[in-house]
Amino acid sequence: MSRLRVVFAIGGMHGGGSERQLVQLLRHLDRSAFQPFLYLAQRAGPLLGQVPEDVPIHVSDERIRPPRFYMPGRMHALRVRDYAALLQQLQADVSYDRTFLMTLITAAGAQRAGIPNVSTVVTNPETGFAPVAGRFQWLKRRILHRLYKRSSQVLAVSGGVRESAIRFYGIDPEKIRVQYNGIDVDQIREVSGVAVENSWWQAGARVPGRRLLKVVSAGRLNHEKGFHLLIEAVAKMGARRADCELRVALLGEGSHRARLQSQIDRAGLGDAIRMPGFEPRAAAWIASADVCVLPSLVEGMPNVLLEALVCGTPVIAADCPSGPSEVLEQGRLGLLVPVNDAAAISAAMEQILDLPERAAERVAAGRVSIEERWTIQGATRRLEGCLQEAANRR
Repeated sequence: MSRLRVVFAIGGMHGGGSERQLVQLLRHLDRSAFQPFLYLAQRAGPLLGQVPEDVPIHVSDERIRPPRFYMPGRMHALRVRDYAALLQQLQADVSYDRTFLMTLITAAGAQRAGIPNVSTVVTNPETGFAPVAGRFQWLKRRILHRLYKRSSQVLAVSGGVRESAIRFYGIDPEKIRVQYNGIDVDQIREVSGVAVENSWWQAGARVPGRRLLKVVSAGRLNHEKGFHLLIEAVAKMGARRADCELRVALLGEGSHRARLQSQIDRAGLGDAIRMPGFEPRAAAWIASADVCVLPSLVEGMPNVLLEALVCGTPVIAADCPSGPSEVLEQGRLGLLVPVNDAAAISAAMEQILDLPERAAERVAAGRVSIEERWTIQGATRRLEGCLQEAANRR
């Protein structure tokens, strides 16, 4: 029996959750039944080196000659045409994409080529669409409605994202199903045991007798991830708790690095908060922290919470749409705080400091939940079934 030829598509291999999830899916896809290919808009990002060696990479920007004169929509049309041609060239059986910006290209190309496509909605569109959609948002939303309607299957990374996508894009509820992210538990446990080689992070409290609370947060350095709220929360807690020293690592890269650094400097928190950049071994930082904080204004399905549960690190998360509440089972596995509320984040960090036994109970329950619901092996098998279904409809 011949293997299904599947083209996986995403914008680039940056350090975000969607890119990391795609790497894991490519690693665990059953090679006896599937032959994967990868299509990128740009050959960029720190995760490029983690793509399995047996996965051929095709890059839009290397395949298309840019037009000599700018015309709105011209480059998009060229990319759609190029993707349709690639699918036919590869004799692909199914196209799979993540993020709506890639759906605009690859779902359109697949439908033009007559190839079944599966598209994944990775964030709550009611709050996450506008900040990244750029120009002509009304038109992109209308096009996405048509593309999702014609797709073989639409997936959503959480129940909240599914409900939002139904409302925002007008997707038929029968067309869209939940496909939770998965994580490689064994790999995270292996990485979490590696020592973090950073003297600032590993040092003890600067003032003898003070309690040290080490906090980690990770994600793209942009407004939506809410790092500015965590910085404000640290300032509030530092002003109240003379008995405690806070040490906070913000892992990741993004357009707001300079803005966040300016906020840190204005607050006089340069010794307390640092941004080490993108960390491929983020699990080691998470495991060595006392608490992992997710202050996001909007999420889809935050992988960092899953990693923290594997590492046995207590979690605080903003109860934003969508994902954190589903991962943390409405607060049973970690503390949920109101969105856009630095004071609530500060109070939750104090609770972690003052009530460690309660935090330990949530951590223990979280480890059980991970094994039952969130492994990458289970997520990959579910996706394989979806891809096979889509191919059978051709």
